[in-house]
Amino acid sequence: MRPFTFEQEVTRTVAQALLERLDSDDEEEEREEGDIDEDDVVPEPQVLGKSRRGICIAWPRSLTYRVVDDGAGGSPPNIRKRALAQDDAQLRRHWFPWYDKISCTLDVLMHLPRSVFSQRQLDLFLWLLRVNDVEDVPSVRHQLRLNTALQRACGVDSIAYKGVLGHTYYVNALHQIIGQEMANPRVRPHLSFYPEDTGGQLLEEARQAARWLDEVADEFLTPMIRVGSKDFYVHEPLMGDDGVVRMPMRWFTRSEHGQSVLYARCWDMLAINTDSGAAWRVVESKTHEISAAHLLKNFPELCETAERVYGLPDPRNILEVVDPKGGTSRPWLHTSPNDGNPWRGRAKGHRVLAFPLWMYCDDTSGNMSKKWNEHNSVLVTAAGLPREQLQKEFNIHFLTTSNIAPPLEMMDGVIEQLRASQKDGIWAWDCVLNEPVLILPSVLALLGDNPMQSEFACHIGLQAKLFCRNCWCKGRDVLSDPDDDGRPAEDAGSVASDDSAQSAIAKKKGRAKRALESMADMVTRVRSFLKPGVPRNKDETARQLRSYFALASTPGTKTTIRNKRTETGIKDTLQLAHLETLFKSYKNKNGRSAKQEALAEAIARLPEQTTNPIWRIRELDAHQDTPVEVLHVVLLGFVKYFWRDLVQGQLKNKATAKELLITRLSSLDVSGLGISPLSGKTLVQYAGSLTGRDFRAIAQVAPFVIHDMVSQDCYDAWVALSRLVPLIYQPRIENVSEHLELLKKEIDHFLLCTARWTVRWFNKPKFHIIVHLVEHIRRFGPAGLFATESFESFNAVIRAKSVHSNRQAPSRDIARAFAQSNRIRHLLSGGYFMYNTSINPTTTEDGTAGNNNDEMTSREAFSFDRNRWRTVGNGPLSLIGEHSTVTEYLGFESTSSEEAKPLAQLATGKRLPGLLERHSARRFRTCQEAILFNGDPCHPGDVVIVKSMHPGRTFVARVDELLTPVGSVLELSRRADAALLRIAQATRPAGRYGMPYLDLQAEWCLVSVRDLLCTVNVQHACAIHRCGATGTTEERQERMLTGATKPTIVHQGPADEDRIINIAQMRDAFYLRPYRPTAEELQVDDIVTRAVAREVDGQKTARATENDMAASQVARVERPSSRAHSMDGTTGAAA
Repeated sequence: MRPFTFEQEVTRTVAQALLERLDSDDEEEEREEGDIDEDDVVPEPQVLGKSRRGICIAWPRSLTYRVVDDGAGGSPPNIRKRALAQDDAQLRRHWFPWYDKISCTLDVLMHLPRSVFSQRQLDLFLWLLRVNDVEDVPSVRHQLRLNTALQRACGVDSIAYKGVLGHTYYVNALHQIIGQEMANPRVRPHLSFYPEDTGGQLLEEARQAARWLDEVADEFLTPMIRVGSKDFYVHEPLMGDDGVVRMPMRWFTRSEHGQSVLYARCWDMLAINTDSGAAWRVVESKTHEISAAHLLKNFPELCETAERVYGLPDPRNILEVVDPKGGTSRPWLHTSPNDGNPWRGRAKGHRVLAFPLWMYCDDTSGNMSKKWNEHNSVLVTAAGLPREQLQKEFNIHFLTTSNIAPPLEMMDGVIEQLRASQKDGIWAWDCVLNEPVLILPSVLALLGDNPMQSEFACHIGLQAKLFCRNCWCKGRDVLSDPDDDGRPAEDAGSVASDDSAQSAIAKKKGRAKRALESMADMVTRVRSFLKPGVPRNKDETARQLRSYFALASTPGTKTTIRNKRTETGIKDTLQLAHLETLFKSYKNKNGRSAKQEALAEAIARLPEQTTNPIWRIRELDAHQDTPVEVLHVVLLGFVKYFWRDLVQGQLKNKATAKELLITRLSSLDVSGLGISPLSGKTLVQYAGSLTGRDFRAIAQVAPFVIHDMVSQDCYDAWVALSRLVPLIYQPRIENVSEHLELLKKEIDHFLLCTARWTVRWFNKPKFHIIVHLVEHIRRFGPAGLFATESFESFNAVIRAKSVHSNRQAPSRDIARAFAQSNRIRHLLSGGYFMYNTSINPTTTEDGTAGNNNDEMTSREAFSFDRNRWRTVGNGPLSLIGEHSTVTEYLGFESTSSEEAKPLAQLATGKRLPGLLERHSARRFRTCQEAILFNGDPCHPGDVVIVKSMHPGRTFVARVDELLTPVGSVLELSRRADAALLRIAQATRPAGRYGMPYLDLQAEWCLVSVRDLLCTVNVQHACAIHRCGATGTTEERQERMLTGATKPTIVHQGPADEDRIINIAQMRDAFYLRPYRPTAEELQVDDIVTRAVAREVDGQKTARATENDMAASQVARVERPSSRAHSMDGTTGAAA
């Protein structure tokens, strides 16, 4: 029998109680006088010891009550009875740390992230149970007190902060969240703590990218490795088995023969003689690598034996660090030479592990209605997780939110926790090593949309003249207020109606017309868009921010500071709030001395920290460590712009063309793309309201549906974009340098095709921001690692928490709700926790769970005793089972509905007669579907990429038949074993599509289904055959045929000819890369010059037309006036 899901378990519990009540003849059953009172304080359990089922605890006898069969054993099912003492203890062991099943399931129901219960809903649910005579139903107040006790014992604290702007907000304890990750058996096995050097041959995880491997400062990486019983730390001299003393600077791993091997990067150490005796000189420039297997003596051992055994200077006597290239020397400051690495002392003989984080911030509405209720939220996830785990909602953690505190004010509390953890480390229980470890957290990158990342980087925003947060690229001069951070350019989607965002702002504010941009200036601006500019850095930004404050210390400098922000593009929104306070302090004062005195008083009242707290993250440069966010730049950027320009601009007032576009989209074959059939009407009618998922589909199919609706230059830009998107989202990169070179060429090709179409697109900053993506992939890994789709989806969970609260204290209530969810997640995952038995649950005056800063001191100190760390009982774990509900998905696998036949009667026997003699005695069944190793469903007729016999090579083929031998294990499990393939070639270019044709050959082969790597989307060359909407299909409404028909595309020509491999396919783009045709080489100077000349001529013509229209309007106004004078008997000359 299939195991119950969690929801089915809850339903079964309630239904069982109702059934027992209906079957009972005794309407007045005895009730225990000691039933739980709503106002009673919930006593803490007492630990009795360990048993085979886990930790034994005993709740006080006053809590004994009647139970329905809970699976604790000892009684027949469906029989309700009074709990005896031995059953009581067994039951509580079974459901530890809860009392019983109903308290456990209610707690889980209340705190599932996407199954949110408000207190009123919970009260109604409990009322339903009570009126149906379900026994021992706790009250809402009682359940909240239990939740409080469990939360304070093994949960996450929500800590209150008073921000520098005066706002109160709550931050969930980062160190406790990280501690739970280390103790969670569903998370910890996937975590990596060391960077990995793949030699540039592979890039699919953050640990393999340059940021973690080469750039992060040594002090924020894992500082030690353990070889046998010895601990080796960075910045401590060690000796290799060759007798050479070196200074290790960082540890990393390298794959050798399928095994991960630890290595050290070391600086040379030279023994020298000085006036005070022998000492060591560290030579910085030369870097050597040494395997952990070749390490001989660590620092403590070397201190004891260096002079006595080896005749070497004492390793604690380090004189200097020398840079041979620069010819400079400096003192050794990484550690105290006498004490060695400080983490050795802090660790107390235990391991120290680095824990880098992806940190994300964004705004979302706390309302279900359209009324905007902005909540800025901060989320984190572990950067050491592999890609497939990183994107799961399960691994995203909430830190803080507020609808009044701005993001940078809340980040102050987050960074305070981060720095405290970096100073002393975080003690956690490692459930894999089964021992305590000390964790060193850090921030690998800051994620968010473009405005949020600009705010992180103290950048003025996308509407400024210096619009790029990464470099000093310059756009057009703006007329708008430099402090205006509106987003008109980001929302505009058509070049036909949007000359530039700044012109829109100017019109809105009624400003004078701006002089036309000269051709030379426009050429310079467009060329600057096509390449990265001089990089920004945190030091120069910090200096500029300090200069703002220095200027503000003198009255009357507000305009000067504003102009500085415009000139540099540097703006700290947090500092600006404090500067405004200074400007207002002397607003009503007369005389310079009075103003200066008032200003001095205002400065004295300022908090200690007045600037962006991001600058206090020492391992981070917000300019360079805010990678390009591909969701908003590519899908909600380029694809959205182009699609809205097509539908709302180029096809405006062209109803027939739109209907044809709808028909083509609805008729398109989407097999292999991993998406549902397209709804053309939705994609066209609601072009201005589509989501990232819609634009993801459009990017993969656009070249096949718009080929005769746009100009050739516009179509070339669409094709270039469709070719680019799969490369951007490629999750696995082999031969990194080759891939990045190809990506750069495709980005340049796309930008040049766009410029050839119209340079008006280069008024939008995203057409420059994309050029930084190549470097960001090299530094952080494939773009999917720092894409924000999963975080954006998490906004729905935050919104639900807000909606199901009374909204009187949103930051506190939402933080506590997520803290409770973290506890449920950890407990039901089988995570280890140190149960605190010394705390009595309390409630606040409003009956909610008490949770404040004092709870931090009420927790027990971290225990190094294994016996103190526990997991939940078997009862809670049985609610989630072993994910056996995934058996429901077995329906996706292949089925064998055909009767068994000899091979000679199948297509395989006819195409490959050489197999008949070998398999003459066997019978086979044909299958209609097979599931490939990547999860793709594969059917006869699908095109696939197949693993070749030659290592590292593939070929393209069409599946003609799927079969499995009768009596085999695969036949019993109804799965296909082999596939008959018709081999194809993919080398002939398909003209304007920029993609290859699929040319089927008269050659077949039989391969194992395991060798089929992925399915491929193939489209008909409709542009060549001029396929039209000449067919019809019956419409369905409410899943019923209506009798009405709608047009559909009918393909012309032979069915097997002129099929095109869709290299715009994003799913499995890695396998399609060898079949990509080389992009056309375009001449940058020629394209930019021609495009700019065309744009300048167009602007001059438009300005002249506008002036002529204005003049004609003036003339029409004056003519009636002249006629009026004539009627009065005067002549024009006389007038």
